[in-house]
Amino acid sequence: MRKQGESLDFKGIEFPMSLQAIDKFERLNAEISVNVFGFDNISKAYLLRISKIKRQKETDLMLLENKRYCLDKNLSRLMSMQTSKHHREIAICRRCLNHFPNEKALEKHEEKCQNHDAVKIVLSEKGSILVFKNHKHSMRVPIVVYADFESFTKPIDSCQPDPGRSFTKAYQKHEPSGFCFHVKCLDKSSEPILFTKTREEENDANIFVEMLAKEINRVWSFEVKEMIFSEDDRAKFENARECWIC
Repeated sequence: MRKQGESLDFKGIEFPMSLQAIDKFERLNAEISVNVFGFDNISKAYLLRISKIKRQKETDLMLLENKRYCLDKNLSRLMSMQTSKHHREIAICRRCLNHFPNEKALEKHEEKCQNHDAVKIVLSEKGSILVFKNHKHSMRVPIVVYADFESFTKPIDSCQPDPGRSFTKAYQKHEPSGFCFHVKCLDKSSEPILFTKTREEENDANIFVEMLAKEINRVWSFEVKEMIFSEDDRAKFENARECWIC
């Protein structure tokens, strides 16, 4: 190991090496890419750092509690305990930690995975239900509007971007074709209102705002009253140090 270490360039790197310093190490050693994994209390490995470039010598390390690194020679063996019940040889995507039965399936997956951030998608367990419990942190509002626009997608032409710089390539223009909205005012509710564009010159946004304002005025009839705000209320407000909602 010492002989192998002497063949590497560690110029300007302090030890123990931080995760941030690995970027510099990769720049100094052009043939090596380094991925780093952590290990939690329930014996599950997770990704800490993924190399931006896959190089000739791809190295997987485990970061220990004492800020030291341990070489992982077999990523499949490390991950199989938490990904498969059969514990057979599997191909692991280092970016998202999903597993595949063979290298061919992994290569097909990596073509798309390289276009996304290095994360693993974790779905909730089957039968689990997400429930909101902290109702004390909620505040009832007088008006709620549920709205949705529909659009036509028209292809557009754009100039060739510079591959040496980051860019956003626009290839479609969304032109609104209509909308639907539903107004809920306290204990009153209206029927959903649907609008479909019939002429090219119609402005969907302006029509939406006008129709929404009319529907709110129709559903919610109210009387404007002066706020009852005593001196005692004012003193409590000025002396408050915590938000009464959260």
